[in-house]
Amino acid sequence: MYSDELAKKYVGSRDTFKETDSTLFEPLVEIGIVGKDILDFGCGDGRYAEIFLEMGAKSVIGIDVSPSMIEIANKRNKTGLKFLVADGAKLPFENKSFDIVFSNFVIHYFEDTYLPFSEISRVLRNNGHFVGTYNITKVEKGFENLYNTNMPIRLGKKESGVIVQNLIKSREEIESAIKNCGLKVLKEEILDHPNAVVDDSYEHIERIKKNAVLVVAQKI
Repeated sequence: MYSDELAKKYVGSRDTFKETDSTLFEPLVEIGIVGKDILDFGCGDGRYAEIFLEMGAKSVIGIDVSPSMIEIANKRNKTGLKFLVADGAKLPFENKSFDIVFSNFVIHYFEDTYLPFSEISRVLRNNGHFVGTYNITKVEKGFENLYNTNMPIRLGKKESGVIVQNLIKSREEIESAIKNCGLKVLKEEILDHPNAVVDDSYEHIERIKKNAVLVVAQKI
């Protein structure tokens, strides 16, 4: 969870680690966003949610576990836009509430990735889409105990960036969770994200390799 201080620092430096932003909108344009109900799952300061509304979405709800982030997001006061403090493992919405669930680098915060994908699938309408990014990490053989432990990720430039803790997640765990929750992967793409890297302070930095991944999946 982001403290008030960390939330403000994150928002203040956010534009220094936005390399993947344009890539995120491509599948949304292909799917079609006009007239859709969208959930921004882990919305942070609400910047994406506001853009979705401007792109023609019918409604956008952003949820985040951090009250500090939601306080910042709520300053985006527009009709059709709503922000809530909520746990992604237990969403406060009825089944089949959304056409699209969008999630930008959030899934790797959950110890059990089945929980968020189960909820995402539950609130998606039939044939609805999940568009999300997350980190997958491969660890050196013999160091499998590192999975589901924290690694420090530096967002932004070294001298002014923000350090956040991400859980080390395997590709196999996340792919299994997606499949077992009734979602079919339509697209997967490795992203170039040079300003979101494992910080040099991490003692096992030579034992791991992190990749940012974009996934588009459909509820079947």
